[in-house]
Amino acid sequence: MMPVSLDVIAREVGGTARNIAAGVVIDRICTDSRGASPGALFVALQGGQTDGHRFLADAFRNGASGAIVASFMIDRIAVDPSWPVIVTESPLRSLQSLAKWYRRAFMAKVIAVTGSNGKTVVKDALGALLSRQGVTTSPGSYNSQLGLPLAVLANEKEAPLAVLEAGVSSPGEMAVLEEVAAPNYGILTNIGMAHLASFGDRAAIAREKMALFRNIPPGGWVLVPHGEPLIAADAAQLQCRVYRVGADDQVLSLETLRAIDGGQAIALTARTGERVEALVNTRSPHLIADIHIAATAAFLLGSSLEEIGTTLDGYTPTPTRTEVWSSAQGVRIVNDAYTSDPISIHNALRTAALGAPRNGRKIFAFAGAKDLGQDAHAEQRQIGALAADCGYSHMFLVGEGNLKSVADGFQSARPDGTVVSVKDPSELKDQLLPLLRWGDTVLFKGPRNAGMVAAARELAGSIAPRAMWVDLAAIAENVARFRRHTGGKPKIMAVLKALAYGTEIVHLASLMARLGIHHIGVSTTDEGVLVRKTGVGQDIYVFMPNPTDIESLVRYRLTPILYDADQIEAFDAVLTEAGHTIDVHLKVNTGMNRLGVEPGQVTPLARRFKTSATMRLVGVCTHFASADDPEQDDGTRMQIARFDRAIADLKAEGFDDLLIHAANTAGTVRFPQAHYNMVRIGLGLYGIYGSPAQEEALPLNLAVGVTSQIVRIAHLKKGESLGYGRPYIAPSDRTIGVIPFGYDDGIKWQVAATGSVMINGQLAPIVGRVSMDQMQVDITDIRGAAIGMPALLFGAHEGYVIRPEIVAELAGTIPHAMLVGMGRRVTRIYIEP
Repeated sequence: MMPVSLDVIAREVGGTARNIAAGVVIDRICTDSRGASPGALFVALQGGQTDGHRFLADAFRNGASGAIVASFMIDRIAVDPSWPVIVTESPLRSLQSLAKWYRRAFMAKVIAVTGSNGKTVVKDALGALLSRQGVTTSPGSYNSQLGLPLAVLANEKEAPLAVLEAGVSSPGEMAVLEEVAAPNYGILTNIGMAHLASFGDRAAIAREKMALFRNIPPGGWVLVPHGEPLIAADAAQLQCRVYRVGADDQVLSLETLRAIDGGQAIALTARTGERVEALVNTRSPHLIADIHIAATAAFLLGSSLEEIGTTLDGYTPTPTRTEVWSSAQGVRIVNDAYTSDPISIHNALRTAALGAPRNGRKIFAFAGAKDLGQDAHAEQRQIGALAADCGYSHMFLVGEGNLKSVADGFQSARPDGTVVSVKDPSELKDQLLPLLRWGDTVLFKGPRNAGMVAAARELAGSIAPRAMWVDLAAIAENVARFRRHTGGKPKIMAVLKALAYGTEIVHLASLMARLGIHHIGVSTTDEGVLVRKTGVGQDIYVFMPNPTDIESLVRYRLTPILYDADQIEAFDAVLTEAGHTIDVHLKVNTGMNRLGVEPGQVTPLARRFKTSATMRLVGVCTHFASADDPEQDDGTRMQIARFDRAIADLKAEGFDDLLIHAANTAGTVRFPQAHYNMVRIGLGLYGIYGSPAQEEALPLNLAVGVTSQIVRIAHLKKGESLGYGRPYIAPSDRTIGVIPFGYDDGIKWQVAATGSVMINGQLAPIVGRVSMDQMQVDITDIRGAAIGMPALLFGAHEGYVIRPEIVAELAGTIPHAMLVGMGRRVTRIYIEP
């Protein structure tokens, strides 16, 4: 959030301030004590599982600058008299009040999106389509009574336009969200049956959702689905104009042209007859419908049809909560086990079926639906029938709930179908594994807390011969540790070069938004465009831009980091010809001697920028050569001194409000004088160290693990050889496990002589040579070794650890190269917090 003094917050929420000193500034909201750090305001919320007041001491121990606590709890908990707290009747209501004030103070206009499904997809697509207008979007699916205020307060600069989600689960909630969002424009995606048990019927759901738009002024508009009679009365009462997607006179029509591999060709046509075509990376009808809504809204807000078409061409809808994994055995797993209302279930069944190979079977693992109300029996029967109609041959019903109606609906439509009931998700893998064969698709669906997400990942790990596990909770904890280490004052730039060090940039960029990181660094303009096209709203910095990238840099609001005087002149020429103005950072060479202008050029270039009509200098940076090596600390300190002189030269020319960044992960950990007002964290996000000195200075959580599995067991007699060139001669009778992971997958062949993998908690030496597709390990002494048993190559997984730094040293490389080198055959599996 924008820096706000703690006493102003106390005034705006109407709370009683205790021990609040003048000048204490808050720039971040925290509801989890583990993420607290200097500059954070901890809000002690009460939930169904725990009470934030229990962790008040932890929040202040982690450096929180203040807290909001409930008045009825203040005498029940131990409150240190020195802690700065704001006492209110309800911390949640206070958070909402603060967000209400903040939205009006720092957000010019707001588009509010609601509906039973598709809110996040529409919001993120709008973020991509409106990126040129400087739009900001709420992170993830922050749309609840808590989520929407956090989304508003997460924005760290004044926003000309913001896209916010609003979701409700019971009557009366929308009134609060409407007060917070105060929308100028509105979008209703659909009226479904989510939370039907709370509302009673769809008409009540419709009334609640339409309440979000009741105060939109006459100059605004609302976009609604055509042919929904339940919203007619409320729509007629609105002051603003109402547009209907799908009507004969709709603003923008969308036509699906043809299916392509993994996507769909679409055409958008305006009322004037103007038409553009694009290839979007989804074949899901409901996702394409959401894209249609977003494109229409962008068109109403002034984006040209050409701009919309360009952005959507190659667009991949946000990876919201659906994960798709494909194994080398041809089995495809679709994990959509985060929501379970009827619309999302119907959409998942159709979408998974559309993407399934023609020669494979479709299998549905289902743990039930929520909020079906009085029509539960009919709705469950319809789900079963739809699964049969979509071609699913097998249904696994999970849990001890009443799912008989689902089975009845399925078998009435497909008498030859197979229905299997299992007690809980932990049994699924054992039931499914023997059944699966080439070309099969397995869809996992159920309520978020039903355990189906973990079951899907467990199955994926079992059938994926190569997997990289990325622990997003560990990354979140590392971010919190960096914030505490830096005192919470510098901003953090998450450096996601090389597709986030091989972990896939789209998922990591989305996570950074949820963690309140508003600055992302990438190598190339293409990487920046890829991130922006997913709807990510953070500032994105391109470290190696090219003058030929100008149109993309401008269109997708990317900030180039310029590093050469001739390059600056080339940028100016292209920008002048195109009539564009762009924000830039200047890189100074302080001793890395790779990229950057020389220190003596800083003053003349500053004067050049001061009079430029094409470039606004908003930041300056440098790069350390050896911040991780204590033996070269004198060289790092020399670089800092040179950079300080360059900063002084810029300030002398009137540049007083620049973003200043020099420290990479090692510099951030070891050189506090180099924090300035932003630090750059790359490999440190994953808990991997550049040196022992870095590890000693700041312990981190290891957040990645690379696994494979034993696919064959062979027996060597004493004296027998193994592998190309016979480099290994068995010193005695040995048992050998074959693991399908080779140098094409990213493991260096040099580890064969000295490296090991971990199987069942024990180290198994790599023997023979690492070949293109496989390696061999000695499992003679590994208890319980069997075909299918997982093997950890490096990283952390299921409580076992092999440090990547050690493996890299054995291979004669660095951890960065190992991660970036993970091949495309390695399945990335993300473990959500």
